[in-house]
Amino acid sequence: MSEHTNNSHFVHRSYGLKELATLYFPNIAPASASTRLKHWIMTTPALLNRLIQASYRPNARILSPRQVDIILDEFGEP
Repeated sequence: MSEHTNNSHFVHRSYGLKELATLYFPNIAPASASTRLKHWIMTTPALLNRLIQASYRPNARILSPRQVDIILDEFGEP
């Protein structure tokens, strides 16, 4: 089974929050990117609810493949 989606270069796997954030915000410092992605998550109630149902914790540093997919469903691929 391939980790790639159709015609996409994004690999679906576990990501560190900072790692995923830098994909969404490549032109800012990793710590700032992480803060911005957390802000997006916390200010999108439906997304936050889905993530919590997938065992997300606001202080989590690692996102499961399922949690990453939920974020991608909301924000699209970075």
